[in-house]
Amino acid sequence: MLWMILAMLLAFLAMSHFAGKQQKKLQAQQQARTDEALAEPGTWVRTRAGFYGRVVEVDGEVVTLATPLGDESLWAKSAIVGAEEPPFASVQDEEDDEDVTGTEIPADQDPAVVEETSGPDETTGRA
Repeated sequence: MLWMILAMLLAFLAMSHFAGKQQKKLQAQQQARTDEALAEPGTWVRTRAGFYGRVVEVDGEVVTLATPLGDESLWAKSAIVGAEEPPFASVQDEEDDEDVTGTEIPADQDPAVVEETSGPDETTGRA
């Protein structure tokens, strides 16, 4: 009985050891991605919160990121996931979306136009 408990305890310790090594390996990979992304100003990066910005400056553990409009914000270095281009839609994608719809909706059937033009009924005075 005692041998079974010791064997289970050793198995638990071995699994904990290997899980800890794997966790350290993943942390080192993440740190390498972050360092690579922050190495050169002007690189697009993504934060854990989903914010995309260009690296302006790195000062210790603080990173200054700029938006496409030029606004700057400060972020913790640990919040940077890595280098990643923002998923902006291109003009070609928008043209393709318009082609998929096919035909235009006549003004009398377009819900936006119908709502704008609908007013009180002239015969009853009610909407």
